[in-house]
Amino acid sequence: MKRLLPIVEGHGEIKAVPLLIRRILVAQEVYEVDILPPRRYGEYPTVAKNFDNCFQAAIKENAPILWIMDFDSKLYECPVQEASNLLNRAAELRPSWPLKIAFFVKEYETFFLIDEAASRAVFPDIPSNIDFPEAPEDIRDAKGWLSQHRPTGLAYKETVHQEKITARLNLELLRARSPDFAHLVRAIVDLVHSDTPT
Repeated sequence: MKRLLPIVEGHGEIKAVPLLIRRILVAQEVYEVDILPPRRYGEYPTVAKNFDNCFQAAIKENAPILWIMDFDSKLYECPVQEASNLLNRAAELRPSWPLKIAFFVKEYETFFLIDEAASRAVFPDIPSNIDFPEAPEDIRDAKGWLSQHRPTGLAYKETVHQEKITARLNLELLRARSPDFAHLVRAIVDLVHSDTPT
C-alpha cells in the first residue's frame, strides 16, 4: 500500500489535514493510501531555519512527504520561490526524495472564507446579512474574521472547528477558486503515484 507523510503547521491541522487528503484522494478515486500521523513542525519562518533537521527526521518514515504551511509571514514575498528554496535544500540532502511543498495564502482557514456554505453549516450563528470576503486570499487572519463575525464570546478554535469545516468543504469550488488548493490536489496526486527511494 502507498504511504504518505503529511507535515503540518498547527494543532488543528493534525486532524484536519489527513481528512482533507482522504477526501481529495476519494474524489480522485484513489483508495489504497496509508496516511501516516502528521508531524507538526510549526510555521514557515521556524521551518526555514530548521528545515534540514526536520526533513532528515521525516524521511525516516520512508514515505513521500506532503509539507503544508501557511504563507502569511511579512518576512517573505513569494511562496513559489520559498518552496523552490526548500525543495533545493531537500535535493542536496536526499536527491529525488518525493517531497511537495504546499503553501496556503494566507492560511488554511482561507479555504473556509472561500466556501461560505461549509463555514455557515458549522457556524449558523454568523448573521445572514454578513457578506463573506470577495477576495479571501487578501485577508490576513481568516481565523480572526470568523471569530469577529460570530456572537460575542464565541470564537473560532482551530482544534475544535477546523476538522468540522474541512469535512464539509466543496472540493470542486475550492479547485475553481483557489490556485493554492488546485496545487495541493496536484501535489497529493503526484506523491501517491511516486516511488519512494530505497
